[in-house]
Amino acid sequence: MAVMIQMQVASAVTEIDEDACVGSSRENGTTMIMFALRQHDFHQELGTQATLWWRTDSSHVDVHELSTFHHPILSRCIVAQGSSLDGQKQRRDFTPAIKGVSTSQPMSHSVIRLACDLAVVCGVSLRHSALLFAVLCLIPMTKASIKRWMDAIGSHLPTPEQMLQHLLARTPATECHIDGSDPLGTDHCVLVVKDAPDRILITHEAASEHGEDARKLLHHIKDLGLHVTAAFSDDSPSFTEAIKAVWPHARFQADHFHTVKHIWGHLKKALLSSRRKVKASGAEKNDAHLMALAKQVWTLRWALLKKPTNLSLEEKQTIAELEREDEGFVQRFRRIIRQLVNIFDHAHSEAQAKIKLKQLRQEINAVDDAHLQKMLTFFDDHWEQALRYLRNKGMGKHRRGSNSESGRRLLRRLEKNHDGIRSVGTRQHYMQIYQAIQYLSVDIAEFREQGPQMTGPPRV
Repeated sequence: MAVMIQMQVASAVTEIDEDACVGSSRENGTTMIMFALRQHDFHQELGTQATLWWRTDSSHVDVHELSTFHHPILSRCIVAQGSSLDGQKQRRDFTPAIKGVSTSQPMSHSVIRLACDLAVVCGVSLRHSALLFAVLCLIPMTKASIKRWMDAIGSHLPTPEQMLQHLLARTPATECHIDGSDPLGTDHCVLVVKDAPDRILITHEAASEHGEDARKLLHHIKDLGLHVTAAFSDDSPSFTEAIKAVWPHARFQADHFHTVKHIWGHLKKALLSSRRKVKASGAEKNDAHLMALAKQVWTLRWALLKKPTNLSLEEKQTIAELEREDEGFVQRFRRIIRQLVNIFDHAHSEAQAKIKLKQLRQEINAVDDAHLQKMLTFFDDHWEQALRYLRNKGMGKHRRGSNSESGRRLLRRLEKNHDGIRSVGTRQHYMQIYQAIQYLSVDIAEFREQGPQMTGPPRV
């Protein structure tokens, strides 16, 4: 014996058009919620007390809703054209607006908002987003439709320049992190500018990240109200020269990520070079012990490059045994890494750092390796920029700052997960949506309801 159980169902559309809801039913395994939009109080909406006339023929729009049931939910909005007489006895026609839904894409605004959150904020690929909607929410969707939503929303958001001014008006910025990214699908570079609170202020596609292109972008954002007292980037001369040309009095700090990347790059080359020498010597002498040592160094190469605090207990024990077997290069190599850690993590003044650098120089000279010597040359050339935080008051909080690089990571994550963003406009739309949601608390559903007539970014 079949038992029918009735229960209340609420959705984004029922909350907005509650007075127009006239019932629900099941049709072909789908829950259908009916809305007769003529039930609205149109006298108040139109600002008139005149009699309203409605055409006898009507039409309907079926809109997909987010469903947590085992069957889909559709909102059927029944509409008809109406008319009334104004004060001059002139006929005025109107059609009831369907609130909370998109008629061009038969989806509720809550569905489009979730798609934006998944694709832009969470970085889920469009193909996987469409699959999630189909499997979890029982909504048929394609990745092309989600891309069209992103472009439609982004085209009505504030321009990158206006978005920058909104961000600065909310939280003024005096620190600038700049870096360049090489996106998929284009030969151009995308310059990324961030501030200290880790906000991406603006992105700009240019022919190159070097020289005049970077200078033009910095001049442009300076004219828009970004006044910088401290600037950060990698050690590229083009960036440092552009920053000095635009903000000559700004303090410059090399990005920690790029500094460590250069140094650990030389460490890796030195380790692998030593390992190749051991292997070649073992092969030449037919020495099984040297061949086994070379194999073990190769197996532990990533652990040997780690800081002592990042090693697991098992890795510490294995490396200690290896140091006892090879008291030459491996032991000195680990001492060099400990000296580097002392410079970057434990030095509280430039004087302390220079003492530790002197000790590091002695360790490296004892090894006599060309790659390690390049590391000393890097310190000699970039000491002032890489460790400015030890010398200038107020720069200490940027000891581990890598904001300029993290801006590139965000773009790369979006592009990788979306199989490459091949359009300049689409990439810019994604960034505008990301900024609007993350930094300005824009509610995409509310934005779609109000459209381009919004006066400034809305709040949730």
